[in-house]
Amino acid sequence: MSPSEPSASGPAGRRRKNSESDEVSAGRSSRTGGRRRSGGRRKQESKGRRGPLLVVAGVAVVALAVLGTVLYLGLGEDDGAGQAAQETRPVMYRVIDTGRMNDVLATREADSRALNAGELFESRNAEISSQEIDFALRDADLSEDCSTAVWGEQVQTALAEADCTQAGRATYVSDTYFGVTAVFNLADVEGSRAVAAAMNPPEEAAGDGEDGAESAGAGFVLPPSGADPFDRLGEGYSASDAIVSGHYLVVVWVQPTGSDSVDERVSLSGPLVALANFRDPLYRRMVQLDGDGTGTDTGTQEGTVEDPAGTEGVVEDPAGTDGTVQDPAGTEGTVQDPAGTDGIG
Repeated sequence: MSPSEPSASGPAGRRRKNSESDEVSAGRSSRTGGRRRSGGRRKQESKGRRGPLLVVAGVAVVALAVLGTVLYLGLGEDDGAGQAAQETRPVMYRVIDTGRMNDVLATREADSRALNAGELFESRNAEISSQEIDFALRDADLSEDCSTAVWGEQVQTALAEADCTQAGRATYVSDTYFGVTAVFNLADVEGSRAVAAAMNPPEEAAGDGEDGAESAGAGFVLPPSGADPFDRLGEGYSASDAIVSGHYLVVVWVQPTGSDSVDERVSLSGPLVALANFRDPLYRRMVQLDGDGTGTDTGTQEGTVEDPAGTEGVVEDPAGTDGTVQDPAGTEGTVQDPAGTDGIG
């Protein structure tokens, strides 16, 4: 076979196969192109569907971010107002047993009207100014569950046995002091005395008067809030008076703003006298119920002890003065005020 003569089968077969392959490829290319166009439509449709979803998701993310910022700022501005109070007690604690108020408000039967928040925390008690100290109300709470106002099983049991129906608490601040007030609505004056005694730890009841901050067992009043500066209550030197006021027990508790040690003994008679004016609503009840006119406002705080020496003690006041007692002696215990004249300072 000459070189110019074509092959009979091999090359021709290859050409036919190449031709068929071209046709197949063209067909495939055409079909593939169709698939690409179809796929492009699906992608476009998918993108069209995802567009609103992406917008909604973006809005949701922005909303969550804004909400988080608001919550963060809200918590920052709250400054711990919802912070729970710590279980602590004052270094110094004494019980003051008053005079005329114990007679007129001796039982809840004689004084059956329940305490109300407006009576306790508004009017004169929104701001208390006395002894050249200006206290402003910070937090307030009035509850029928007295057990939530104190800590310690001993005090809670005493409140239950005294048939406590209401517990009102407030926090006050001034430039130099911060303090807590509490009033418990009990069945009678004997119940008031019993609860006051229950707030004394066993060591103090035996006469160990200055170990209050370290004594265990009794329990004490819980402030309605543990926000600053009340998160430091009990860490510094503080003192408290429990004032038996008929079937009510009033607790007043103060601490200097700058005190950070229980060993830094200072006189707190001034702020104690000032904050004891929290009893003003009880004095007004006494005047309303006292028909013989002996509840005249003498302008002094009945049963409150002045202590210029910076010490607290057992004081009796049989002289019948205005109920304010000077105590330079420096002993500790229960203050007796049989004089019986009541007033607000």
